[in-house]
Amino acid sequence: MAKYNAEFTPPSATMLTELYYAETDTVAPTQVFGVQGIPEVDTPPDDITYRTLESDVEYGVPGVKPFSAIEVEILYYKEQYTALKALEGKNLFWYVKLPDGSAGSTPAAKSLVKKWKGDFRITLAALELDDMVKCTLKIYKATAPEDLTTGLPTGGGG
Repeated sequence: MAKYNAEFTPPSATMLTELYYAETDTVAPTQVFGVQGIPEVDTPPDDITYRTLESDVEYGVPGVKPFSAIEVEILYYKEQYTALKALEGKNLFWYVKLPDGSAGSTPAAKSLVKKWKGDFRITLAALELDDMVKCTLKIYKATAPEDLTTGLPTGGGG
């Protein structure tokens, strides 16, 4: 029995994952700093299950993908908070870029980037004893998240 597959890219840690936003899809995006974690961006569809009288087994098929906003906890930086507050109410493009090590060993390989468009709100997070001041960035989805294998936009397109 094989213990590993030499053709697979080695697994990557979550460290160096990055979150970005942009007002248009043709400009280089701005990085969000102080990200504490990114919840699941693209959820699987809900189940549609069924049973029949002649069977003791329940079956299922994929249903619809439910709406789900994501809440990202970030450290409070006054300048970033102010910049994001000024953009509230706009449908921005959002990007989650996996670490460079996840791209593989081919020189031209780019890390996977999840991209979607959506509105957002930024608020101060709960203030805890002996903790950093943090914000909650709640990002909604106006489009279905998609996989980009060409990396982040660089601003060269038009």
